Amino acid sequence: MDSSSHSVGVPDVPREVASGMLRRTSVTSEGTWAAVVASLLLAATGAFVLWVGISAVHDTAQAAKLRIEGWETQGTVRRLWRSGRSMTPRVEYTFAVGGLFFTGESRVPKQIWPGLREGGSLPVRFLPGSPAANHPAAWEAPALRAWGPLIIPIVPAAFGILLLAQLRGQRRLAAQGLPATAVITKCGRGSKGGFWVEYEFQTADGSSAKGRGWPDCHMEVGATIVVLYLPQKPRLNQPYPMSYYRVVESAPMKT
Repeated sequence: MDSSSHSVGVPDVPREVASGMLRRTSVTSEGTWAAVVASLLLAATGAFVLWVGISAVHDTAQAAKLRIEGWETQGTVRRLWRSGRSMTPRVEYTFAVGGLFFTGESRVPKQIWPGLREGGSLPVRFLPGSPAANHPAAWEAPALRAWGPLIIPIVPAAFGILLLAQLRGQRRLAAQGLPATAVITKCGRGSKGGFWVEYEFQTADGSSAKGRGWPDCHMEVGATIVVLYLPQKPRLNQPYPMSYYRVVESAPMKT
């Protein structure tokens, strides 16, 4: 928001948005970065979900194969510990096949944990042709465990979708929004710095609408700013100029 919008007097509506003309828009450098960040977040989320899915299918298939084709032998508990904030019980064990020693690691169900001790015995199932594929015989890995990591990308994916929605909304407002003079009704400091404002304005048909924005500096209650709003949905509005899109020029609408 430029400095002319910070005064208490009524600001002039910028020439490029003053008329109800069809507008050409251009993305700003900030908008370009927002689009890049959103694309990277969503691409990374997609790749992560694909990786988790492939891993889950593999783990599920291996568990079924161990259950059906696996051989059982007696292993030895090598180490017991708890990991993560949830203090999940875990066990590391060793076992011998054909004179060779193999190791494995697994979560431990809470009901079995008290009965384990380092150096104690632990039945292990393994695949005869590939002993590296093994698991304690007393329990199986939870079916949902492999899909648990899908919770991780929820926040970055939501942020990416939010950025894309903001980009789309600003482009639509820049191209089609009608200008109005809004009056600041509240102003405060954000929890992470910066300022926020709430404002009210009247639409072309005389109805009242409200909005919220993030100016560059503190603004007094009663100050006026220029906003763009969609005539069909006045609740969709933002202060002008906007961060992601700008108006390049206006041209008369074709009939």
